[in-house]
Formats: sequence, C-alpha cells, structure tokens
Amino acid sequence: MVKGIIEAACGHGADRIVTPCTVRQMYVEVYQDDINATYGTKFKMPVVSYSTLMAVAYGRSAKDAALNGQIIPAKQLDALAAK
Repeated sequence: MVKGIIEAACGHGADRIVTPCTVRQMYVEVYQDDINATYGTKFKMPVVSYSTLMAVAYGRSAKDAALNGQIIPAKQLDALAAK
C-alpha cells in the first residue's frame, strides 16, 4: 500500500506527499528504506502533515512547524520557513 502511494505521487510529478494523518505520515516516510531494499527502488519522497504545511504557509518557523522531526527533509519547506 505504501509503495503504491509513493509511486502514484512520483508518477504524477509530486515533490512531496501531504497527509492529514500524522500516523500515515510516519508510515509512508519510515518505510521508504524498506521498500527501496525490497523492490530496488530509490524513493526519497518527503512526507509532511497538513498541519505542518499550514504552519509554514502561515509564517511559522521550521521548529514551530515541526520540520526538524522529518526523516526525509522537505527542503523547499525548510527554505520557506527560514524566510
């Protein structure tokens, strides 16, 4: 299931996955290494929660938006939060 989510996002040109559920965020982010090892893929898709995305959109810092807790950094969001 997680592999399908990431493949769909990559196949449609996404540069990150946004989810309203922090548990789903964790699963999709954490299991990318296992999927890569099992299927020979090279996924490194950042996954952020909707609340994190909104925090950055409203001008919060990277720390306030919890970007420091990501396993796969969303570099574009980090750059926006640094402004």
